[in-house]
Amino acid sequence: MAQDKIVAAAAVVQAAAPQTTNSPPQEGQAAATEQGAAATGDIVVTGTRVARSGYTAPTPTTVIGSAQIQSAAPASLADYVNELPALIGSTTPRVATTGASATVGANLYNLRALGANRTLVLLDGHRVAPSTLTGNIDVGLLPQALVERVDVVTGGASAAWGSDAVAGVVNYVLNKNFTGVMGNIQSGISDEGDARTFKAELSFGAKFAGGRGHVLVSGEYHDDGAADYVTSRNWFQSYKVVNNPAFIAGNGQPRMLLQPGVGLGVATDGGLITSTTTTGGVTSSTAGLVNTQFTPAGSPVPFRPGFKSGVLSFGGDGQDVSQIIRLGSPVKGGTVFARASYDLTDNITAYAEFGYANVKSKIFARVYERDGNIAIKADNAYLDPATKAAMTAGNLASFTLGKIFLDWGPSVGRNDREQLRYVGGVEGKFGNGWSWDIYGQHGETKFLNGDYSNNPITANFNNAVDAVVNPANNQIVCRSTLTNPANGCVPYNVFGTNKSTPASLAYIYGQSYQNITIKQDVVSGSLRGEPFSTWAGPVSIALGGEWRRESYAAATTALDQTNAFFLGNFRPSKGHYDVKEGFFEAVVPLMKDKPFFREVDFNGAVRYTSYSLSGDVTSWKVGLTWDVDSQLRLRGTRSRDIRAPNLAELFQAGNNLNQTINDPVLNRSYSVQQFASGNPNLAPEKADTTSAGIVYRPKWLPGFGISVDYFDIKIDKAIYSNTAQAVINLCQGGDALQCSFITRNPANQITLVKLLPLNIGGEATRGVDIEASYRRNLSDIASNWGGSLDLRLVGTYVAHRTVTIGGVTTEYAGQNANFDQNSQAVPSWRWLASAGYDSDHFTATLTERFISAGKLNNAWVEGVDINNNHVSAVFYTDLTLGFKMPDFGKGAQVYFAVQNLFDRSPPVAPIYGATGFLSTGTNGYLYDVIGRQFRAGVRFKF
Repeated sequence: MAQDKIVAAAAVVQAAAPQTTNSPPQEGQAAATEQGAAATGDIVVTGTRVARSGYTAPTPTTVIGSAQIQSAAPASLADYVNELPALIGSTTPRVATTGASATVGANLYNLRALGANRTLVLLDGHRVAPSTLTGNIDVGLLPQALVERVDVVTGGASAAWGSDAVAGVVNYVLNKNFTGVMGNIQSGISDEGDARTFKAELSFGAKFAGGRGHVLVSGEYHDDGAADYVTSRNWFQSYKVVNNPAFIAGNGQPRMLLQPGVGLGVATDGGLITSTTTTGGVTSSTAGLVNTQFTPAGSPVPFRPGFKSGVLSFGGDGQDVSQIIRLGSPVKGGTVFARASYDLTDNITAYAEFGYANVKSKIFARVYERDGNIAIKADNAYLDPATKAAMTAGNLASFTLGKIFLDWGPSVGRNDREQLRYVGGVEGKFGNGWSWDIYGQHGETKFLNGDYSNNPITANFNNAVDAVVNPANNQIVCRSTLTNPANGCVPYNVFGTNKSTPASLAYIYGQSYQNITIKQDVVSGSLRGEPFSTWAGPVSIALGGEWRRESYAAATTALDQTNAFFLGNFRPSKGHYDVKEGFFEAVVPLMKDKPFFREVDFNGAVRYTSYSLSGDVTSWKVGLTWDVDSQLRLRGTRSRDIRAPNLAELFQAGNNLNQTINDPVLNRSYSVQQFASGNPNLAPEKADTTSAGIVYRPKWLPGFGISVDYFDIKIDKAIYSNTAQAVINLCQGGDALQCSFITRNPANQITLVKLLPLNIGGEATRGVDIEASYRRNLSDIASNWGGSLDLRLVGTYVAHRTVTIGGVTTEYAGQNANFDQNSQAVPSWRWLASAGYDSDHFTATLTERFISAGKLNNAWVEGVDINNNHVSAVFYTDLTLGFKMPDFGKGAQVYFAVQNLFDRSPPVAPIYGATGFLSTGTNGYLYDVIGRQFRAGVRFKF
């Protein structure tokens, strides 16, 4: 057994030979259970599909064993895996944004910051039905209790595993041979009394029919509560990036400021008058009633705008709309996994698997907001007498009102996922070491997205606020009711707060949602063996073929299709594509037991893939491992990897969202509709990956090992959907294609921005991975000392992470803040260090996580473009203690964990750009926004 990177020794075993205390640590596989190791023999590590005892593939792979996972006692397995430095910007339920998207509440791995759709997630080497139309896998839907190790391939692996493995692969490997009963119950809460967590796991495995059969059943339930609003944390100070009001070209002032205390300057919770129009049609944004706001009671008072910066202001009465952002979304659900196998003969085994998952999460989207575009006429029935008198005196026909509907609270929707998975197959062995496997699989994800509790129908809202007195009965009604008495409109008093009635809200609100069913069907077969030998040893091969179909259908409401809502506006759509693949991989020993050439192996793989829509493409890999001696290994790979367009990129009919943009033509900010849809003419992305590394396991320091690996990934024809602001900026720069996606009205104001995925991008990343571990039995140091010590250090340095669109290349490495809520920030360094002690009765693990300092934006020059372009470095400390209880069964343990022991606050790193007004002031994709958390639990096994 072998692994492709050094692992914490607590999770390492060597299958080829027993390991003595004086032997150097092996790059071994994460420990399978005793039963699993005995039953399966050679184990295929995800870096290769070849099964060969003692072989280490040249593709760097980090393996996380179950012992490591238990020692950290994470709230979820995804929380622990995401601590690996190679995973950057993963989506989690606790990123503290206002996204009204299908990914809220999901755990989506993001290797190398290349995007979750370029990280292939597998379950025991098998694909899983996508959780979203973008092809992402929410690992919260996968069984967790039986995971014996997680293989993380940190390099291109398309030749071995197919499309999407551009950045790498994360493979959950289950202990399919477990016998007995094991369980785990854990509960947690934050230091602030929120963000509670709970999970319960129970697994059972047994043999039957005299050992020819084996059955396995595992279930788990988790309930993670919501974290409080950002205002509950002291670090929240309403930091935003704003224009510097003191800047004049040449006066030495920076163009922008990183500024606390920033809010909206175009809307308040009671309402703010932003412009007036006379009866003669003259509009002004400065005269008369402009900058009059309404108190909660609806009385007019002056609004102090302070310094204006687009829709933002500071130093005045501006209110921060981000104050209603939740630090984390509640997620509740469970999974069931069952497996049965039976030896039909001594060499043939039939097996079947069933998986079920049901996970429900809430979406806390942005609060309803109108940035100075609510039209109020002079005869509005709810106008206070003073404002009416002022309008009469100023000969005003109307004014525009901006309002943040904080009294309504955020729009609360839901993402509910239900997933079913069926697998049936036959595997066997023959001859001298040959093995084969044939299986069929059907997976299905049913997904409800949207269903917001307080989502205004825009037309109904506009009708409701346009309230007048009915001259026939002196009652307040909607103006529209005078001409259409049966329209059902209920008037709404928009001035002040808490003025709504149940009847008015029932008229204003509507339901926007989509029901999606995603299906995946797979038929696959593979063969492994050693057909012949060279002068240096046996040649090992793996080959196989696969057919796969991905399909979906999305249904929605009639109102959604008319862009009626503030949020949602989904479209019905459907589509499918088929994939036919064949692969071949070989390991050829080139030299063995020679001076300076203890062992040299060549690894080559090729995969031919035919897509029903995107055409044919070939991926390949060549690699070499060279053991100079028992201490030093060199390795390297070169590969061509691919990512095919996903269902959303190909077929999505589109959905509308309201988006605030900066219009360089009109030189102002306002809200527009963006419409995102698919493109069936997309081609697969192609990536070239190079890696080269060294592994050193010195004899002079038994138990120690270190690896250093260089990586370089370049993606061509990257599928890219611009943000609305990016489309506008590119058009302003002369990109005619992007200009074709913008619609302006006769007043030259943008009304619609179309977002279409295109093969127009180029992406690249380059850096170094470092991993070191040291394990020592303390009795080797002093005979009367007990237990063992495990030290581990994992780090990633990113030298470059670039995106090229329209000929413009942007460097993200060393940038710790995001533009327009996209997860683009890539710190230069991330480190994960741990020290563990394990004895017969007690375990302790101290973990340190480090994120290096960086910039808000690499293109900005501090003092010229912005007053402060620095994001501070941060350390997080975690502590876990375990107390073993052997009297209650093998593996019985009570444990306690503290995450972020010293309650470190996240550094200031706000979102900037058109959506900067929604920034919490930090980057939830990188930093801990919850603070200190406590967990306690008990696990058992017998």
